[in-house]
Amino acid sequence: MRKRREKIIKTHAQWHSQNQMKKIRIFMTVIVITLVFSLAAGSLLAWSRMRGLFEPPASGSSTALSEMNPSKSGGLPVYSDSLSLMLVNQSNPLPSGYQVRLADFEGQKVDERIVPALKQMMEKARTDGCPLTLSGGYVDSDGQNRLYEDEVQRLMKNGNLSRVRAENQALNTVGKGGYSENQTGLAVTFSADGKQGDDFASAKQYHWLSENSVYYGFILRFPSEKESLTGMEFQPGHFRYVGTGNAVKMREYSMCLEEYAAYLSKQSQN
Repeated sequence: MRKRREKIIKTHAQWHSQNQMKKIRIFMTVIVITLVFSLAAGSLLAWSRMRGLFEPPASGSSTALSEMNPSKSGGLPVYSDSLSLMLVNQSNPLPSGYQVRLADFEGQKVDERIVPALKQMMEKARTDGCPLTLSGGYVDSDGQNRLYEDEVQRLMKNGNLSRVRAENQALNTVGKGGYSENQTGLAVTFSADGKQGDDFASAKQYHWLSENSVYYGFILRFPSEKESLTGMEFQPGHFRYVGTGNAVKMREYSMCLEEYAAYLSKQSQN
C-alpha cells in the first residue's frame, strides 16, 4: 500500500510541474509577441517621421503653421498647394475658371491672399536698410498680350529680327496672355534705387531677397541657372509666392517651381 501511495503522489507532483511549465511557456510567448509588436510599431513610427523630414509634402496638401520658421514667418496664413504651387508657363495655361482676388497694395494690384506675406517682407527689408519698390503685379490677359506685342515690336525694331524670331524670343521674356503667371496675382516684380530689370541683380535689395524671401513664402521665379526648365530668361526682380514651407524646401533642394511640381507629382504616385 505504501509503495502504491508513493507512486500516486509522485504522479501528481509531475503533473503539477508540467502544468507550471506550460504556464511559463505561455507567459513567455505573450511577452515575446508583445515585444515584437512594440518594436515593429516603434520602427514604423520612426520611419514615418524620417520620411516626413526628407520628402516634400504631397501635392494638394497644406503646410502646417508649425513648420514655418517661427522667428521669420510671423504666423503668416497658409494656403492649399493647389493655389500656392499653381504652375503657369508656356506649356501650362492658367487653369480654367481660376478667380483672382485682387487688392491694391503699394500702387499695384495683387491677389489679396499674398498681401500679409508681401507686407511683412517689405517692412522687414525696409528695417534692414533694403527698401523695395513694388513695380509690377497682376496683369490681365489683354494687358499681357499688349506687353507681349510691345516686346515683339521692340525686338523687330532694335534687334532687326523677323516677326517669327521676335515672337519666339518674346516668349522667353514676357509670355502671352493665358500663359503668364502674372495673371495669377501671385507674382510680383521689384525694383530699387532706380535699378530694374537685369540691373536689379546688382542692387543690395536683390541679395537681401535671395537670402530672406523664402521665409515669407516667395521664390525667385526665373533663376539664371534654370532657364532651360522655366523657359524664361533670368529675371532678378520677378518673385512668386509659393508658401513658406514650399519656398524653404525649394531652396533646400535647389529646385525651381517646374522641378518641384514634377517632384511632388512623382512622390504622390509612389
